[in-house]
Amino acid sequence: MRTKRFLLTCGVLLLVAIAWNAFVHLVVLRAANASVQHLRRPDLAEKAWLSLLLTAGIVMVFVWGYGRFARNGSLREGLSYGLFFAVLAGLLVDLNQYVLFPIPGVVAAQWFLGGLVEFSLYGMIAAWLYPPRGR
Repeated sequence: MRTKRFLLTCGVLLLVAIAWNAFVHLVVLRAANASVQHLRRPDLAEKAWLSLLLTAGIVMVFVWGYGRFARNGSLREGLSYGLFFAVLAGLLVDLNQYVLFPIPGVVAAQWFLGGLVEFSLYGMIAAWLYPPRGR
């Protein structure tokens, strides 16, 4: 039963991740992302499968971590875990990209804020779909 819940939660979060990232990056942050377009790989479309695989991996790590550290499975706990994960991911990805590449700080900040909302949403969904052991 636990494996089925894990896979269900991962599947739902993968769909949410794809929809969320398409909306945020293609609609909300369209102008910000256009400002760094020149830094992207010219063969980015050919690497789309790798991006999906990476997204699935992040979702699986997120759900595994939630399942490992959740105590009571409350919405507040899911939100807290999501915020923790978002800050960690933001430091590892967004801040690192700002340091390594000539991107505007406002773009990195917008990506970071988008990640805070995204992973908070994941945490709330995980709390709903993947209760801790014993619940």
